[in-house]
Amino acid sequence: MKIKMLVLSSIFILLACSQQKNYDQLPPLLLKCNDIDYSSDYCLNQDYNIKPLEPRKKNKDSWFYIFLSGGHPSQYSGPDEQNIIIYALENAVLEMNNHFIDSSGGISRELVFRGNDVIIRNGIVLNVNISLGDSYFSPNFATGEQINNSSVGKNTNSEIIKYGFLYADNLYDCKQGTYVPCNSDQLKILENSQRLKKRENMFIKNIKNKANDLTLQSWGGGIFNSQLILKNRINIYGSKSTIINNKIISNAELKAENSIFPLIQIKKSNLIAHSQQIFPDENDDKTAISTVTYIKFSPNTVIDNNSFTLTQKNDQAYAIVLDHSPRVRITNNTFNGFKVPILMDQWSSIVDEKGNEIKPENFTGYGNVINPDKFSGNVTLNRKGEIVKE
Repeated sequence: MKIKMLVLSSIFILLACSQQKNYDQLPPLLLKCNDIDYSSDYCLNQDYNIKPLEPRKKNKDSWFYIFLSGGHPSQYSGPDEQNIIIYALENAVLEMNNHFIDSSGGISRELVFRGNDVIIRNGIVLNVNISLGDSYFSPNFATGEQINNSSVGKNTNSEIIKYGFLYADNLYDCKQGTYVPCNSDQLKILENSQRLKKRENMFIKNIKNKANDLTLQSWGGGIFNSQLILKNRINIYGSKSTIINNKIISNAELKAENSIFPLIQIKKSNLIAHSQQIFPDENDDKTAISTVTYIKFSPNTVIDNNSFTLTQKNDQAYAIVLDHSPRVRITNNTFNGFKVPILMDQWSSIVDEKGNEIKPENFTGYGNVINPDKFSGNVTLNRKGEIVKE
């Protein structure tokens, strides 16, 4: 299998080592695994303790913030350039060998995996926000625009009429208006010139993560068999995703610059609330919805056999928010600490295990269970990957 690795940060070859080491930055990847492990392409063969960094003022006129914000640096509220590292992988498995990456004690770091057909598995990541996929912004449905898409505007541009809003898939770079028409010949030209970024099928499996957020923006990607303790939430953007067999604990806090979005909702069942409103946009609006998992513009997503838990009582929080995400399957989940665990807008819908759409008022079971009075309390992850009281 041909494997390509395009790492935007410096590439270092590390010697296999079992002892913990201290580093100023996030670790480089080990280029080859031990001879014992033939099932993986890249390995982490030691623990990493990342030295804390203090916040510093961001120069939002720099190329870094202009790049990350898609030309809107004043709207950018993500990580500082000193705290982010991007690994670009294709057709690869990153085996963490149950080692930890720990950046506790300072500001949260950002670990971005760019590429396609990648699995990151069997590791512990503390105080580091994980992003599967990058350089994607979901649509702002209130304005009819999409950052990083030259086909913006309220249906006044011929490209947006032709393609509509864009998903985080392998056609994104071609369709965003820079290269029109987006046909098989054009795709081949872009791929041969390395101007087409494939971004599908990014997965984490058996990862234990304590962070502010976890973001998935990779069509066909997913989160499996993982334990996540988050200050804020999981964000699923522009991606047909699979979220199965995870334990998700969150405080469901809003970002400091956000206030609670004034919802006008109707309780459709003991599981679902429905709203006719356009939900606030992550990049432009000053309001937000408290939630453990926000699924935006991600049709046909599957959410099965997960445990969603609040750390404390919050009557205004939701386990799952569906925003312009039709045909989502939500089955066999446990919701602890939610009176109404699911909120959906008028452009979203839910389906049964056979793919048949269900009216929200008829969604009464499908293996989902609510324990509204159970909260986890303040918990954290230790370096063994165990959930313990703070």
